[in-house]
Amino acid sequence: MTVNRLVALDMPASVEFADHVRKAWDSGDAVFPIDQRLPQAAKDSLVEQFKPSVLIDRTGSVVNLPGSEPTEEGDALVIATSGSTGAPKGVVHTHDSIRALLNMSQARLHTDSSTHWLLCLPVSHVAGFSVLARSLVFGNPISILPKFDESEVLVAAKNGATHVSLVPTTLNRIDPAIFDTILLGGAAAPPDLPANVITTYGMTETFGGIAYNAMPLDGVEVRVRDEHIDVRSPSLFRTYRGANTADFIDGWYQTGDNGTFANGVLQVFGRSDDMIITGGENVWPSAVEK
Repeated sequence: MTVNRLVALDMPASVEFADHVRKAWDSGDAVFPIDQRLPQAAKDSLVEQFKPSVLIDRTGSVVNLPGSEPTEEGDALVIATSGSTGAPKGVVHTHDSIRALLNMSQARLHTDSSTHWLLCLPVSHVAGFSVLARSLVFGNPISILPKFDESEVLVAAKNGATHVSLVPTTLNRIDPAIFDTILLGGAAAPPDLPANVITTYGMTETFGGIAYNAMPLDGVEVRVRDEHIDVRSPSLFRTYRGANTADFIDGWYQTGDNGTFANGVLQVFGRSDDMIITGGENVWPSAVEK
């Protein structure tokens, strides 16, 4: 019987990284990209927690690890997230959940397999990995940078990259006009964005943005219960690795975010844990910051 393995990749985004992902997927294995910004002790802790079978580093060295645990058929990705608790969780995505998000995104953006994407965010986060996945799943042309660098981003745009995912801190370091479309997520968006910047709402558990400019992608359902946001989407993760439960109720995922949803528009106030009660009123830090 074939055992499906988890392959840990301790390396930055690169053509070699993409090749290792492709080989793992072709073999029925899943991958676990390790955040290159973590100190070694934190990397070791994640490896101990998620129990991969193999670890491959940036030199191509392959180490077989003891005490590993297999993955399930169809699993493609384990990606670490701190969530709202600060404790790392291993979010397990399947090939189906990844493809579902990519299809919904492509339909909303009116892109196709010829669209040239730039990858300049960490592949240990879904914003970066989803750009790579577009190339692996759909065959999109891709430019890959190991990390964000303004000059290299400009070169990539001059060499044909038209679409990119960024976070607000990186958006502020470039001229947005060099791209046709910029997906922006990861933090609250600054005001007065250019027309080619699309704000996204999502999380690791949804494989990234499931709402663009506050409007859910086709196929995504949203409900709000007492300001608590729940979502149901074909892009939802399967489970947490090593955990017996996930935050599902009848297929709805409890995001831990608060907001409103009316007339097809989703407004997010912030994390439930972030809300401050003062004088009997709910106060959201994001509103105070603005």
